[in-house]
Amino acid sequence: MRNPFAMNWNYPFGLTEFIFVILFAVTYAAFFIRTVRVARRLNTTSRALIIKFFLRSIVFTLLIIALLGPSFGESARELEARGKDVYLLVDLSKSMDAGDVSPTRLEKVKFEINGLLEALPSSRMGLIVFSNEAFTQSPLTYDHAALNLYVQSLQTDLLPGSGSNPCASLELAYSKLSMDAAASDKAKVMLLFTDGERRADCDASLFNDIRRFGFYLFVVAVGTTTGSAIVTNNEIMKDEDGETVITKVDEDAVQDLAGATNGNYYRVTNELNQLPKALDDMNAIKGQLVDSRQVAVVSNKYYYFLAAALGLLLLDVLITVRTFRL
Repeated sequence: MRNPFAMNWNYPFGLTEFIFVILFAVTYAAFFIRTVRVARRLNTTSRALIIKFFLRSIVFTLLIIALLGPSFGESARELEARGKDVYLLVDLSKSMDAGDVSPTRLEKVKFEINGLLEALPSSRMGLIVFSNEAFTQSPLTYDHAALNLYVQSLQTDLLPGSGSNPCASLELAYSKLSMDAAASDKAKVMLLFTDGERRADCDASLFNDIRRFGFYLFVVAVGTTTGSAIVTNNEIMKDEDGETVITKVDEDAVQDLAGATNGNYYRVTNELNQLPKALDDMNAIKGQLVDSRQVAVVSNKYYYFLAAALGLLLLDVLITVRTFRL
């Protein structure tokens, strides 16, 4: 058992402190000898020197102690790492190539996911991609570096078709999270990135199951309501009539999707980024305890010794040494 009154040091006694001690001893010895000689010649007492010597030695010692950064009185703090199971659902429809969010909607999503992976090290995370259909790109894993490689390789031509069916991704994510019996007590989160160009026509039973079993759905709409053209192969996409295709975020549709599961809704544009709020909301969800450890918390108490040294210096100023008599 550790002594709660034991002194600890933030810095070791090294060469610098040793040089200070030698300089103090040599300098004060020279001063002491010189003052004694002067006092003898003038036939006066030098007893005050003894008092000053002990006083200044104490001051010097206190300053050295303050320099070493003393700490005492340990307090134990428990650090916990709590993890969740999080599936990232990424829309790979052709509209994700739109440039109303720089450089494109999909590239912005990939950049933001990279930050999420770094911010959630204790959580298992997986990747599901979808257009008309949904596919598991990576199962749940703690290897966020490997997962990020999958994320950064995403392109809109990775999947067949050009539509967007978020319901397929939700069904697949729900199925994957439900099958993992070993993590039945973990918080389960689905983070959906989409431009919400079309309204999701999901089965009502899917929404009921997500709500009933306490799954969390976070929906992130990436894009603007004014929209943008879609550039593929350096050409602007056109419809059958030769008109430029303009893709816009259907904000009502995305909000309805989140609201159907009592989920949360966020926006990402060039001017507005609510991903930090989404991260805060995810961190607020109590996850499964992954790791717990006791750490000793100590603080530098140098100011106590510095204050004592300054007080003694003031006392030293008030004590005078007489070297002659009137």
